[in-house]
Parts: sequence; structure tokens; C-alpha cells
Amino acid sequence: MTEFTFESQGTMTYLVYAISEEDTVDTMCLGMLTNNKIPGLAPAIFTQMDATKYIKYNVSAKISVKQFFEGAVNKKRLLGVFNGIVDAMLSAEDYMIDTNSILLDLNYIFADVSTCETVLVCLPISEQSLCGDLANFFKSIMFSTQFDQTENCDHVAKIINYLNSTPVFSLNDFKAVLDSLKGTANTVAQSTVQSTVQPKAQPAQQKVVQTNAVQQSTTQQTPQQVTVKQSVQQTSQQKPNVDQQPIKSNVEVPPAQTASSQPKTTDKQISFFYLLQHYNKENKELYDAQKAAKKGGKGQANVPVVSTQPQKQSQNPGFAVPGASSNSGFAIPGQKTPSEKTQQSQVQPVQNQAGNQQPKAQQSTQPTYSTPTQPAYAAPLQPQGSSASYGETTVLGGGGKIGETTVLGATSAEVQVQPHLIRTKNNERINLNKPVFRIGKEKSYVDYFVSDNSAVSRSHCNIISRDGQYFIVDTNSTNHTYVNGGMIQSNVETQLSHGTKIRLANEDFEFNLY
Repeated sequence: MTEFTFESQGTMTYLVYAISEEDTVDTMCLGMLTNNKIPGLAPAIFTQMDATKYIKYNVSAKISVKQFFEGAVNKKRLLGVFNGIVDAMLSAEDYMIDTNSILLDLNYIFADVSTCETVLVCLPISEQSLCGDLANFFKSIMFSTQFDQTENCDHVAKIINYLNSTPVFSLNDFKAVLDSLKGTANTVAQSTVQSTVQPKAQPAQQKVVQTNAVQQSTTQQTPQQVTVKQSVQQTSQQKPNVDQQPIKSNVEVPPAQTASSQPKTTDKQISFFYLLQHYNKENKELYDAQKAAKKGGKGQANVPVVSTQPQKQSQNPGFAVPGASSNSGFAIPGQKTPSEKTQQSQVQPVQNQAGNQQPKAQQSTQPTYSTPTQPAYAAPLQPQGSSASYGETTVLGGGGKIGETTVLGATSAEVQVQPHLIRTKNNERINLNKPVFRIGKEKSYVDYFVSDNSAVSRSHCNIISRDGQYFIVDTNSTNHTYVNGGMIQSNVETQLSHGTKIRLANEDFEFNLY
């Protein structure tokens, strides 16, 4: 097999063939290549160093079709490569170049990743057939390529059908098939656009007409609806006036407990010495009442010390439970009511004045009438304005509580170990999650798109993983690829290790295994 090497000179990348002593050079073919720019064929130059002669082909900023067809291949790539091969064969015939001198090897057919234009290598060596059968060559590509399933693959079936049904392969006929596939794609796209745009205009107009009709019908019916709403609102406004009367009757204070019948002072202590100095009828009644309350006489029921307690006793006779509402005789332990503070402040004077008789009765009856659905003991209330302490350390960002203190940053077990690149410019992490990871500035082709550096080529390099090892390959980039400061040869695998410094043109990266 013919051996080639790659050579980088400045911004140019050349595919180099060293002519051996056994080779016979076709001088006419070599002159056609070096003196003309033939469509579909890579430009060639002839040089000699000492006794060794070289033919160099300019393949700058292009990658091999083998690399170009890795992964899913869409219609644009397939038709671009096939058209390039056919154009190269037809151009060779026009320039009286033997087509057998053209290499039909995907490693030495080069394509532009942006335009999909393809160039072939013509090696002007006599008595050596490099071309082979074109029909079988195209068939091998069709059956070994993975096509993009997200698009219509009718072109694949048509190409295979033509290659299988034609007894004699013709470049012109195959060119017509490729042109028809490219033309039908445009006509189908235009017809689909027209068919999708025109029918949608009529339903849109119908929707507008329907909405206008609905709006007109609703505007005509709105006066009736307004009258109905007004009547409903009037009836709804009248209902609360009727319902408020029984509510007021239930809330009214009994006549025996009005402000006029209750003593004005509730906690005024009158001694005998005070009565002699301020003697009047009102003080005399208060002194007698307090004296009767101390002796446990009949005047205890009319003790003016507790003002709201007789109301509770009149509504719920026999059950004076602190914290109970006015409509029920049951107090729920641990449940606060709006009148709890007032009742607690009123119970204390009773204990001082009435000899702790009434509070003792309340404490004895309260557990008896607690509801069975509530717990027997209420949870301790947290002081207002203080924070709760749960006795555990909260994990920052952990979403839960554990009984131990977590060391910040100790999450290495949760991070998936994966080889990656670190872009020095912005510390961006680039995970190498494919067997062949492409880097460049052609967004439709590469796996990592470099959008902010024009020095990087459209397809600059590939990082290949094989058996746990990683290699970098420069894909004929314009400004080359450097590993640990040294420029690597194009299309030659260079092994990477943890911490390897990589430079793509003037863009620095670092390769890490973990």
C-alpha cells in the first residue's frame, strides 16, 4: 500500500509522497497537476531534496472522509462527498488524466467540514492502478455508513437502488441521480412550505369571523345579564340584613350582666379604716360584700372582683373552665383563645380574695371535659421571638438533616469521575463523553464549539478514547496543535496523560483524567 506522511509548513498542511527508485512517474499527468487547478483534485507541487523527490498535496483545513463520516451522516455530507468524487473523475477525463491514478481510499479523500466540498489525490505513478471499481466503492460507503435518522432517508434508498439496478456504471448517469436528489430536496421544501402556509390562512380567517360573531352575540346579551346580576346582587345584599338579627340576639349581654348592674370597681380593697375615712353607701356595700366573701357567706356569689366570670357561669352553669368559648362548655388543653390572657389575669385576684376556692374547682373539672381527639398534654409553646433548636447540624445544600457535622467540599464520592478538558481562558470544564470528540468552530460538525476564537480551525482536532487511553489528533488545522509546548504532526495520534497541556492555535487547555 502506498505510504503518505503529513507535513506542516507555516499555516499549510501537506500530504507528502516520497517517490522511490522503483516508481515510474507519469510526467504528463504530473505536469497537468502542478500547472493547473483541476476541480475535485488536490493541488500538487513537485519538490526534490538531495536525491529524494517528493509530491506534496495541499490539504490545509480539510479532514479525511473517514473522519468526516464518523458518527451519523446527514444528506448534505453524503451528497457533497459523492459529488466531489464524481466531479474529480469527470475533471480528470477532461484533462486527459488516467482515472486509475486517483486514490479511492477514504483516508486520502479530504472534505471541508463547512461546505462539504471534496478533493481527491491523484498519484502520477505509471503501471499502478489505484482507482478500482467505482460502483463497488460507492456501495461499500453506503453499507458501512450510519445515516442520520432524524431526517428523511429516501435519498439513501434511491442511491442504493441505482447502484444495484445498473449493469454498467456511468459517471454521467450517477451525476444526474445526485443532481436530481439535490433538486428534489429544494422542490419538496418549497412545495411543503406553500402547502403548509396556504391552508392555514383560511382557518385563521374563520377563527377571526367566529370570534367576532361570538363577541357580537355576547354584547347583545349583556343587558339582560346585567339586569339579572343586579337582581341577584340586590337579593344577596338583603339576605345579610335578615340573618344579622338572630346573630345580634345571641350576642346580646343578659340584663343581669349589663354595665349598669355590675359594680364599677372590680379589684378595689376596702378596709375598715378606709371605710371610716371615706364613708358612703357604695363603699359600705363593697365592704359588706368583701366581708361576706371572706366568711364564706351568702355574699360570695355577688363578689365584684371577677367581672366576666358570672357571664361564663350563666351561659355554662356548673362548668367555669378557663379558655372555653362562649358557645361550648369544653376547654381544649393547650389551645389558645383570644380571652386567655384576660381570664388568667382575672383568676389570680380570685385566688387572693376568695381563698383559692373557685380556681381549685376549675382545675378539678378541666381534665374531666377534655375532648378525646386532642392529646392529654399540649406541646410546650415556644417563646415569641426565639428560634427553635433541634439539636442537629444542618447540611448546607444537602436537603436534609443528619446527626453529624458535614465537612464542606467533601462530596468527591458523589462526583462522577470522567476525563475532561479545562479551558484555561475561562476555567470551563469540557467532558469527553464520546469515543471521538471533535473540537473546532464549525458548530454543525464539532462536539465542542469554539465561538470566540477565530484562530481555531473549523475542525481543529479530535480526542480519541481507546481501551482506557486517550489520544489527540490534529485534523489539518491552520494554526496547528501543540502538546506540552511541542507541535504535533497532523493526523498522527499523540497520547495524553493526566495534566497534559494542550494548545489549539493560541487557545490553551489542560487534559485531566479525574
